[in-house]
Amino acid sequence: MNILIVDDSKIVRRVLTNTVSRFFKKPEWKELNIYEAEDGILAMEMMKNNQIDIMLLDWNMPNMTGEEVVTAVRANKEWNKTRIIMATTEGSKESVLKMIKKGANGYMVKPFKEEAIFKTLDTITARMKK
Repeated sequence: MNILIVDDSKIVRRVLTNTVSRFFKKPEWKELNIYEAEDGILAMEMMKNNQIDIMLLDWNMPNMTGEEVVTAVRANKEWNKTRIIMATTEGSKESVLKMIKKGANGYMVKPFKEEAIFKTLDTITARMKK
């Protein structure tokens, strides 16, 4: 399992990395690689160089926003299987619907608790197994 965490906040990346690591300690997940990017441009480089299974993505970042990343990922047929979870402060109904329509597979609003992250990852990974 290859996870990419994209957020301009180093603290948020660390929290998500630690939480994701705990989630994937389950026996059914044999291998876990977690990559980090501080903006959308670096995320695109990571996507080009690694097969990413799940991306946790902030919306508001410098250089390339999360919205632009979702659009770019969904425009590339090689990346269609990547599951995108928005992890952002943008929590209005309109924002959520907008990103789901663009191709996000899940949505978490900051500040998030470990239980919410686990629930979202559980839902996403269950869909991947089908």
